[in-house]
Amino acid sequence: MSLPSNLDAEKAFLSSALQNPSILDIHADHLKAALFHHPAHKNLFKGLLSLWKEGKSVDLITISEWLEANNLMEDCGGAGEVAAIYCHVPTSHNHEEYFSIIRHYHTARLAIAGAERIIDSAKNPVVNGELSETVQKALVAIASEAESGTKIESIGEATTRRLNEYEEMVNNKGKLMGLTYGFPALDEHTGGMRTGQLIVIGAPTKGGKTALALNIAQRTADAGNAVGVFSLEMSSGEMVDRLVASLTGVDISVLSKNPTKEEMNKISFGIGQVGKLPIWIRDESSINPLQIMAAARRMVATHGVKVIVFDYIQLAMPTNSKDSRERQVAEVSRCLKLVAKELSITIIALCQLNRNGTARESDAIQHDCDMFLVIRYQEESENQEDLGYWLDIRLARNCSRTSFPLTFQPQYLRFEEREIKQHN
Repeated sequence: MSLPSNLDAEKAFLSSALQNPSILDIHADHLKAALFHHPAHKNLFKGLLSLWKEGKSVDLITISEWLEANNLMEDCGGAGEVAAIYCHVPTSHNHEEYFSIIRHYHTARLAIAGAERIIDSAKNPVVNGELSETVQKALVAIASEAESGTKIESIGEATTRRLNEYEEMVNNKGKLMGLTYGFPALDEHTGGMRTGQLIVIGAPTKGGKTALALNIAQRTADAGNAVGVFSLEMSSGEMVDRLVASLTGVDISVLSKNPTKEEMNKISFGIGQVGKLPIWIRDESSINPLQIMAAARRMVATHGVKVIVFDYIQLAMPTNSKDSRERQVAEVSRCLKLVAKELSITIIALCQLNRNGTARESDAIQHDCDMFLVIRYQEESENQEDLGYWLDIRLARNCSRTSFPLTFQPQYLRFEEREIKQHN
């Protein structure tokens, strides 16, 4: 089977680059010889790329000299063929269209190669247990190659765009730059949840991190923002129970017993309200970084998800079970940050804490995140108002560190802000 390609487009782009090497600057994020299907075009492009990277002038003479010096002239079809490619198009004006065609066919060839690997894995009983991983890796590789890539912008462009955001804030006073947490004091201090952010909520075992995360999910969803939830510890049914209890004030323990008729009326109302929220759940207990990437992409593409809650980091499966535990957890943390940035969403990841209040099993979690929130319970203090739950901002990239007093109603699994008196 002949693989898809467009040799005329390959020649046209090479001709454009030889005539006007500055176009390589425009396509710098994606330049590689593998884009070209014809071996002669690959070798010619290697020469182009080498001269460009070294900052040397590129024209018919210098590229010919490079090919001769590296014994690649014959592999390119000889001096006559190189000269013919140089003259292939009269102008480099349409280089973007040529490059787009080349990338399209390169992605198509990758898709075929990926499909063949999947078929081979499915047919081979020896590696059949690795089928799921093979599928995920193939699809992620293809999707990654098909991405348009991040635009390189000047600091001038960045400042202009940022100024427009500041002006919008002034014109819409009180409007958040990000999405609401559902806690007004936290929103005011942080400006809300921003795209590309990895926000980590840490607490000891049974410390309230899932309850707080679901409170945030429910409240931001109620504001019209689609939310995805990766639940590795509880089922979707248990999650519904928590949301219903928080929303209606029905004791969570009642939901697992025989409710009264009056309680059933509240539950039915709560079910109806929760069912309207734009929340999407994946409750598998086993998921690895490749599957996280694939599922997050699907949630965003299919349901327009803007926030993902991941419960919790240390429960995710590693890609390589032979790695140290620290590296396994670090891989998950890094994956979540990359997904948040790639998809321009916010990820709220939950994390178990050590006794000293640091992330369990890997310091990378605190390095990767944009904000590290810790739920703290103050048992002893000379000031009565200091007792109880607090939400500490331990680390943050775009706001100062501070603490917010909270009340927690365990029977409803609901956190609320708590007011304290100002002391003179």
